[in-house]
Amino acid sequence: MLIITGSEGNIGRRLRRAFPGCVGIDRAAGAEIRADLSTADYGEPMIAAALRDADALIHLATSANPDAPEAAHWQAVIDATRLFAACAEQGVGRIVVASSDWAAPKNGAAINSYGRSKLALESLAAMYAVGPRSARVIRVGWVPHDPAALAAAPDWLRQNHWDDDRLIAEFRQALSSEE
Repeated sequence: MLIITGSEGNIGRRLRRAFPGCVGIDRAAGAEIRADLSTADYGEPMIAAALRDADALIHLATSANPDAPEAAHWQAVIDATRLFAACAEQGVGRIVVASSDWAAPKNGAAINSYGRSKLALESLAAMYAVGPRSARVIRVGWVPHDPAALAAAPDWLRQNHWDDDRLIAEFRQALSSEE
């Protein structure tokens, strides 16, 4: 079984369609498990059982806003730390972590707290991949909510656009690849 955190967000909804039968965890309506990762009780029977039954987990539940307050990005790292520890405790064999090109900005842009939080998530994924577990990180490109936004986007953003086919292929590859 596959779990997707942030299942009701922009990317989560796309991946849910691509992976029928997955279990969504999100604070928004529509998820099989309604939980805010900031306050989730990983010992709660429904969450613990889902993690125990999971072969893999895709972690998307972070702020998608590079300009969000620094506190939001600190919280994303804290939330991922708690989640990954619960996954390790319950025996989830593989995690796939969505990162961003903001972790290594291009075109001379300075890294911000969003990018640093993504680097921290990448490090947490590497820490998770010890022993029998594995982890993959995907630096996801721009996936607009509305595909029509592509036409009006600046060149640098259009060059980093990921359509649904690429998005799904990257996650399928990460879930199926061996160490």
